[in-house]
Amino acid sequence: MRTQIIDAIRQRLQARGLDAYVAYTPSNVFYVTGFQSFFLMEWWRMLGTVVAVVPADPAQPPALVVSDFEAVQAREVSGFDDVRSFRVWVELRDAADLAGSAPASAAPETRPAQYDTAEQDAVLRSVLADRGLLDGRIGTDLRYVLHDTVRRVAGFAPALSWADMTEDLYALRSVKYDFEIDRLRRATELSEAGMTHAVTDLRPGLTALDMRHRYQQGVLAAAMADTRYADYTDQWVLPAVGSSTKIGVDSESGGGLAEGDLIKFDCGTTVGGYRGDGGRTFAYRTIRPETRRLYDVLLDAHEKARAVIRPGTPVREVFRTAEQHIRAGGYPSFTRGHYGHSVGIDTFHEEPPYLGSDEGRPLEAGMVLAVETPAYSSDTGAIMIEDLVLVTRDGHEVLHRLPHELTVVG
Repeated sequence: MRTQIIDAIRQRLQARGLDAYVAYTPSNVFYVTGFQSFFLMEWWRMLGTVVAVVPADPAQPPALVVSDFEAVQAREVSGFDDVRSFRVWVELRDAADLAGSAPASAAPETRPAQYDTAEQDAVLRSVLADRGLLDGRIGTDLRYVLHDTVRRVAGFAPALSWADMTEDLYALRSVKYDFEIDRLRRATELSEAGMTHAVTDLRPGLTALDMRHRYQQGVLAAAMADTRYADYTDQWVLPAVGSSTKIGVDSESGGGLAEGDLIKFDCGTTVGGYRGDGGRTFAYRTIRPETRRLYDVLLDAHEKARAVIRPGTPVREVFRTAEQHIRAGGYPSFTRGHYGHSVGIDTFHEEPPYLGSDEGRPLEAGMVLAVETPAYSSDTGAIMIEDLVLVTRDGHEVLHRLPHELTVVG
């Protein structure tokens, strides 16, 4: 499945007259290789330590530069023949080898305190040199490349020039392959299990923090109960209870649940490296009239926005449809920057294209979009109506299955 991705990147390189692509961000290293480097994925200051190189020439194989601690796994997962490593601080030899006596003439083996940038540079230089790329035009995720990386590459390859491929990769990633759609589908199932569990057996006084924990419990229980979710890794959730519209764990402990309060979930899980997004809103025991009025308008807008989703529809038409209905429905001052976005493999779940007023790109079959019509109003409480929607050849499919209507719980 990565062969298709690499072929698509090569086509983009050839169209732009570039000699190679260097995947730099955690998302794009994963996209190119299928390998999730723990050090690169989890810690922002590791940017630039793990990179993948894809030459435009199909006769030249791709390569992966990674730490020796992860090299064996990286080779197995990626299927790349050319995986080159640099040393990190971790001792990797077997205990039997460590117990043996070193030859008297051998110098003791040493390791860097963390890693040696000169060694990293030498490894990357060797990859580029072997492919005749030291003076090439190289595309990369330049918007996110550290200045230190640019400076260091200029030191060992002064004739090399960079081109930004940030938008190229987002464009390629926005149209999903079947294996990506399957992972997002399963991520959606887990997220709905979390929401369903969270609103079961409610009682007065529960906080947004309680809803966070309940959601996490529901997701984990569902993941552990079914091998279909064996590649589940994590979840995220932004809950709200009552009149609060704040976001963040530090704002989730006050204001216990009372009759008429809304319970809002904006949430997703990660399955096989693909991070979903979606949300629902529930009412505790009863629905207040002002809440009903706003919710119904947002729900109608959501339905109308989904209805225009099909291949060939300009992205901005989804925005226009949602916003026009909300304003005509009694809220003429309502405004949002977008009514959804693509999803996939970034650590922050929102990816381009955004369903905004200026996006003229047409929808394509294979896109998976989070379509949302939320409101954050302290007089009614936070409302979220959000689905993952797959653009199909003749229309669309909604991946979420929970009812859209404002459901009374408790």
